[in-house]
Amino acid sequence: MDMPLNIGTWVLAATPIIILLIGILLLKWPTYKIGAVSWIVTVLLGAFVFRADMQNIVLASSKGLSVSIYVLLIVWTAVFLYNVADKAGAISVIGKVMSKVSDNRLTQCLLLAWCFTSLLQGLAGFGVPVAVIAPILVIMGFSPMVAVTTCLVGHSWSISFGSMGSSYNTIQLVTGIPGDVIGPQMAILFIVPIFLTGFATAHIYGGFKAAKKSIPLVLISGTCISAGLYAMTLLGLSQIAGLGAAMCGCIATITYARFTDGKQKASDPSSIVLKEEKREMSFFTACIPYLSLIVISSISQIPTIKTALVNYVWGLNYPALLTGYGYGVEAVNKYSKIQLFSHPAPILLISTIIGYFVYVKKAKASKSIISDALKSTIKKCSPTSIGISTMAMMALVMSDSGMTHLLAQGVAHVFGSYYIIASPFMGVLGTFLTGSNTNSNIMFGVLQYETALAIQKSGVIMAALQSVGGSLGVSISPSSVMMGATNVGLTGQENKIMAKTLVYCLITTLVLGIIVWACTLS
Repeated sequence: MDMPLNIGTWVLAATPIIILLIGILLLKWPTYKIGAVSWIVTVLLGAFVFRADMQNIVLASSKGLSVSIYVLLIVWTAVFLYNVADKAGAISVIGKVMSKVSDNRLTQCLLLAWCFTSLLQGLAGFGVPVAVIAPILVIMGFSPMVAVTTCLVGHSWSISFGSMGSSYNTIQLVTGIPGDVIGPQMAILFIVPIFLTGFATAHIYGGFKAAKKSIPLVLISGTCISAGLYAMTLLGLSQIAGLGAAMCGCIATITYARFTDGKQKASDPSSIVLKEEKREMSFFTACIPYLSLIVISSISQIPTIKTALVNYVWGLNYPALLTGYGYGVEAVNKYSKIQLFSHPAPILLISTIIGYFVYVKKAKASKSIISDALKSTIKKCSPTSIGISTMAMMALVMSDSGMTHLLAQGVAHVFGSYYIIASPFMGVLGTFLTGSNTNSNIMFGVLQYETALAIQKSGVIMAALQSVGGSLGVSISPSSVMMGATNVGLTGQENKIMAKTLVYCLITTLVLGIIVWACTLS
């Protein structure tokens, strides 16, 4: 007998999410603390209300940890690579080179706040793009408010495929949708946000006049970004799709600037040499670990090599289970399997090692940058890791105990096909609450997929909308806003920053939802 659907049972199924809302919005608890509390509440509800036995709960929690391990390996190694480059002075070199491309203020703003922030998101994420680029824009003469809001909005399209695809990997892991299916679908859905965030960046800088002037550049660069993103997902390079697409945008914007702005003090960015604290580093040297990352990732996708390495995997097997109410969980082999040689983590580590030796030999960087980078990575990633793990455990216990299924049935009953419009807003909400697109996908990915099935729509599209919405939500995430405010001297004005970014986030999300809803009408 299935658990009956009524307002009481639906509220009970939603209780873990309600606890999250209360903990984050009212109690102001950090995600790692409220994640643990929510998991405990979910376990108690699963056992005593939804009749999931101890084996079901333990195995579901284990699945959550498996998802966490897969994602956190990417997170830690991506942040470690960024920190090595940063400690060596490479990020500063790259940023300053980018800032010298054009004298046109609008072009500068779009290049740095829309394209280059997105490139940094592809490399590291976790607030790095805003923390690095917003201060550079202020130094260049942009107002602090413009600097931080353009960065927050400008790079919000790039989150899902950023950080070596950690959010993209999460949505496919929790929903079970293969990456080669959901990746291209996400890339298509991102086309609208890519162009709208470009125009939003221009509008923040100079109103409708600047937005109008930006049309040629945004159309050209946006097309290159969109095409690059879609092509890389088709080629199986989703883990670097954000990086590659943003690089296409940077190249397109720089090329546009060369032909329209009439100013290039340096004939080639790669020839620029900047001195950073008694070190010399060329633009090419600064980019070495990231170029290595692209090359190694591409090599790993060569059919012969991919086939030879396909059996080197790690993953746990889980049996089929039934709850006391008869909700079934299918058996699965190699759940959240990690490809030992093509997972992003070993590729990131190899690229980091290459970058380290090049920085030490070519740029005379200190050998201590490895230990310094490791300390920074531990400090940055430890709280995040606990939050991701506990929320993944919570989400999987909800799913395997039937709570998520019941929630989806209720949502489908109330909204019907119109839920498609609301779907990306669920992603935005998850990111707003947790500060992370990855956590948002963990929280709501299965719910979105199950709701799609309940209203007889594509689960792939709904899951993709979840991650795209979660990506856009970063522009209003309190943690991102606070980090941006701190780095440009606007501490205490976070509400003003969020008031500006919220408008662009809501408009972009609404337009996306309406377009997808209209396209799925039958």
